[in-house]
Amino acid sequence: MNCYKILMNNTRLKFFDGAVFHKRVGSKTHKFRYTYKSTFIEEVYDFNSESFLYAHSKILSFEKKYSDMSEKVIEKMRLFIKKNNIDSDACRINLLRTPNIGFIKSFNPVCFWFLETDEGCKFFTAEVENTFHEKQMYVIENKGDTISQNIWLEVKKNMYVSPFAEKSGFYKFNLSSDPFEIKINQFNKEKKAEIVTNIRGSIIQAKGLRKFRFYMGLVSSSLLVLVRIHIQAFFLWLKRFKIFPHGSNGYAD
Repeated sequence: MNCYKILMNNTRLKFFDGAVFHKRVGSKTHKFRYTYKSTFIEEVYDFNSESFLYAHSKILSFEKKYSDMSEKVIEKMRLFIKKNNIDSDACRINLLRTPNIGFIKSFNPVCFWFLETDEGCKFFTAEVENTFHEKQMYVIENKGDTISQNIWLEVKKNMYVSPFAEKSGFYKFNLSSDPFEIKINQFNKEKKAEIVTNIRGSIIQAKGLRKFRFYMGLVSSSLLVLVRIHIQAFFLWLKRFKIFPHGSNGYAD
């Protein structure tokens, strides 16, 4: 596995200390909450040199170019910048993604890429991966305007992420920077609400003992991701939620 190490410093790599709240709505309900620890990497790409920015750490690492969808993400951002006449020198790309920790390869059900200027976030993508290791990228933007916390932006859902939801449907995203919060509401094809998800926390720096404790939290979060997914699926099965088969592949289109 090719990995590029990331520098633990005060200007590029920070920690995300938060929680995920997930609730199914409708005639049958189910909800859970868990602690979510990850990393927030600032300025992961340089538009002038057209290269990803890397550094070094003995403990944390990311795969080449952070993910195998990163080049598609950058291309979408480039097209957005060109279409909206934005100065690329004024842009920075930040990434919320859980790193590999030592020999532990982290599974990221979702990670977020943010295109930001001094005005705020202009564009972001949700890179989604299911347990079949199928991936899909969802682009969220506000017609070139800054994405404010009082608006919801809709995209079409077209990939299988759970045996208890159809492949097709819709997502609505809401983004807030202070406090940092991403809200994701999922709807079926008839636009009936099914799932409400809220990722909320703080982007922090850590040193010494606090950094060590956060490393331990990262290890715990990474190891428990798939365990939590399967435990919650078992609870949904016990509650007799409708099951939708994966089929030959998980893509709707």
